[in-house]
Amino acid sequence: MADGNRSPFDCGIVYNPGMSLKNVDIEAGLRRLADRRIEDAMKEGKFDNLAGAGQPLELEPMPAEENARMLWWALKIMRQNDVVLDEIRYRKSIELLKKRMSLSRDEEQVKTLVGQINELVRKLNTMGTNIIQSTVAGVDLEVELARVRA
Repeated sequence: MADGNRSPFDCGIVYNPGMSLKNVDIEAGLRRLADRRIEDAMKEGKFDNLAGAGQPLELEPMPAEENARMLWWALKIMRQNDVVLDEIRYRKSIELLKKRMSLSRDEEQVKTLVGQINELVRKLNTMGTNIIQSTVAGVDLEVELARVRA
């Protein structure tokens, strides 16, 4: 150490508080970097022949609340992978069976359909994981038989 006042780590650079990171717009820098990389990729043809090119994007508004956003993502991923929740399958089946029952004039068929509907309603209402916050009511066999007999 030639100079007794200098530390061994001092390389002669003077600290400039105006150059601290608190004054740097990192977001703008990252945006410029991303834009530059996208432009380079476009020039290199990396976006050519992408699946769905020329098709409109299916943009859905994402919920602002965090729990709703997590559910939104989960449902989006399941929909993209053709996964259907049991609750949705049961509700659709109940709807279809009720429609068939309303068109039926055969008492035996109505009895069978009422049994199938009520079994699905029981399963649905006892799942404990209902995403859709509404219960589904069963079907009264006597009311349906009276409808068929009328």
